[in-house]
Amino acid sequence: MKFFAKGKVLLTAEYAVLGGAKALALPTKLGQSLDITKTSSKMITWRSIDVNGQLWYENSFDKKTFAPQKQNDTIGQRLQQLFLSINEANPTILAATGGLLFESKLAFDRSWGLGSSSTLVSLLAQWSDVNPYVLLQEVFGGSGYDIACATADGALLYEHTNAFHPNVTAVDFNPTFKDQLFFVYLNQKQDSQQAVAAFDSGLLTQQKMKIINDLTLSFLADATLVDFQNLMTEHEAIIASLINAAPIQKRLFDDYSGTIKSLGAWGGDFILACGAADTPNYFAQKGYKTCLTYQSLISN
Repeated sequence: MKFFAKGKVLLTAEYAVLGGAKALALPTKLGQSLDITKTSSKMITWRSIDVNGQLWYENSFDKKTFAPQKQNDTIGQRLQQLFLSINEANPTILAATGGLLFESKLAFDRSWGLGSSSTLVSLLAQWSDVNPYVLLQEVFGGSGYDIACATADGALLYEHTNAFHPNVTAVDFNPTFKDQLFFVYLNQKQDSQQAVAAFDSGLLTQQKMKIINDLTLSFLADATLVDFQNLMTEHEAIIASLINAAPIQKRLFDDYSGTIKSLGAWGGDFILACGAADTPNYFAQKGYKTCLTYQSLISN
């Protein structure tokens, strides 16, 4: 059996999505696949292959307790938690005699922050026929927009109204200037769980929630390039006030002629740059060599 889950980009409402704000999220073409085969072993074996085809993780798990053979292993502990949650929700899926081999393959660099964990949760949920949002909350936590992206056909509007049953609506997001949108990797991975834990949702007032909701809906309107850049700047300002941090363009790229917006937790992973065709050269000269075009990254 083979399954596939897409990665994710959170275009609007970073942090605020945790408090129920409307968020515009985009699934990526790049994702993670999972092959599951039966074996004659009495164990569960897990193998993870990176984007270069190299084995980067391997472990075996007891079929009854799901305890990993290799202890003191954070990944093994997470997988054990996932298997325990799956077994509780659907006991028959892991009850069959014999062993199982799980082999996951990433189509993106796992340091990029495009959803190594969320795609894993989605893949296991697809296989086990278990609610992926339940698995997410029991093991990782978070808003769940990334889970929605994993199986989405295109852009979506996400509201964290219910942890296990969020409000997800497919939307049309197809800017005419997408050849001027670039996703730049900041050469450092953000810890999503730490960012979630550090955010004080009490700072998200009803007034700020309304501003963010209105901005998200404005991004979906037929905006011109200038309108879109203005929305990016407005969005950066409201999130900056929410988390008490300076926008990244002011901190690192104040000489960039276009407009920059953070994506997801501020300070790492990817940013969105909206500007001229020489944008990749600008960032490469500053040491940021991973600059992906909208067409190459986003699934629509």
